[in-house]
Amino acid sequence: MIEIDGSFGEGGGQVLRTALSLSCHLKKPFRIFNIRAQRKKPGLQPQHLTCVRAAQLIAGAEVKGDSIGSSELIFNPDKAYGGHYRFDIGTAGSTSLVLQTILLPLCFAEEPSGITITGGTHVPWSPPFHYLKDVFLQVLKTMGIDVSLSIERWGFYPKGGGIISASIKPASAIKPISLEKRGEIKAIKGLSATGNLPSSIAERQRASASEILEAHGLRADIELLDAPCIGQGTFFFIVSEFENSTAGFSALGQRGKKAEDVGREAAEEFLEFFNSGAPVEKRLADQIVPYMALSEGTSSFITSRITMHLLTNIWVIEKFLDVKVEVSGKEGEIGKVVIRV
Repeated sequence: MIEIDGSFGEGGGQVLRTALSLSCHLKKPFRIFNIRAQRKKPGLQPQHLTCVRAAQLIAGAEVKGDSIGSSELIFNPDKAYGGHYRFDIGTAGSTSLVLQTILLPLCFAEEPSGITITGGTHVPWSPPFHYLKDVFLQVLKTMGIDVSLSIERWGFYPKGGGIISASIKPASAIKPISLEKRGEIKAIKGLSATGNLPSSIAERQRASASEILEAHGLRADIELLDAPCIGQGTFFFIVSEFENSTAGFSALGQRGKKAEDVGREAAEEFLEFFNSGAPVEKRLADQIVPYMALSEGTSSFITSRITMHLLTNIWVIEKFLDVKVEVSGKEGEIGKVVIRV
C-alpha cells in the first residue's frame, strides 16, 4: 500500500488525480490522506469525487473514503478495462481533469474506449477543452498515443453543462521524447469565443490581443466563434506552433472583467513564454511527465518555468515508479527535466 500525503507540495487535487491514474495503470493500491488540505474547501469536492468514481469504474477498484469532504481515501484497483463510459460531474467541475485522470490507464487497456463527460469545459484552474485538443494531445501523439477529442456543448462556470467526448485507441508502448529545442515559429492561431453574449465581445478580445502581438512583430490568425452553451461566458485562446513543439495560452471572461483584459491576459502570457526561448510551457510540463516516466527510454524537455505543480507531480510519480528524475533549475525559473527509466 503506497502512502501519500495529499498536502505535499502544491497540495491540491493534482496529487490525487496522478495517484489514481498511475494506480489504475500499474495495479498498485494507495492510501492518500490530508486530501487538498491546503485548499479553502479541503477534502474531496464533486469534481474530485467524479475522478475517483471514474477511476474506480474503469479499474474495478475497491474504494474507501469516497464521499464529499473526505480527507482520506484508500484505492485498490484490479486493472483498467476499455469500453464506453459516461460521467456527469453535476457541477461546472472540469471535464478535462476527469478525462486526464483516466486517460493514461485507458491508453494501455486491451480494448479501445469511448468516453463522454458532462461538466465544465472552459473553467478556471484547469486546462480548457481546446488546450487538451490542440496542445496536450498533440504531444501525446508524438509519443504514440492516439486520442481524438470532440465537443458537443461548451460549459462555462457556474452552470457547466458542457459535453465532451474522447475516443482512445490502445497503445502498445509510449515513445520517449526530447523537447529541448523548439525551432522557428511556424504559426500563431487561436479563437475568440462568446457563449450567449454579444459577438462584439469576442471581437474586442481579438483586437486587444492582436494589437499586443503586432507591437512585437507577431501576427495571429484568430477565429471568432459563437459557443453553444446553456450558460454565458467568454474564452480566448492562442496556439503557437514551432518546428518542434506547440504551446497554448488562454483566458476566461467574467463579470466585471473587460473583454480587452481577456485578450491581453492570454497575449502577455504567450509573450512571456515566447521570450523565454523554451520549447515547453509551464502547464504542459507537469501534464506530460507521467507519460514520460512510462516511456521506453530516456525523455527530456526544457520548460519556461519550473512550477510547484511540476515538482509535486514528479514526487507522486516517484512514489509509484522506479525512475530517476533530474530537475535542473530553480522553481519559478527556466529549467530542464530528464526522466531516465
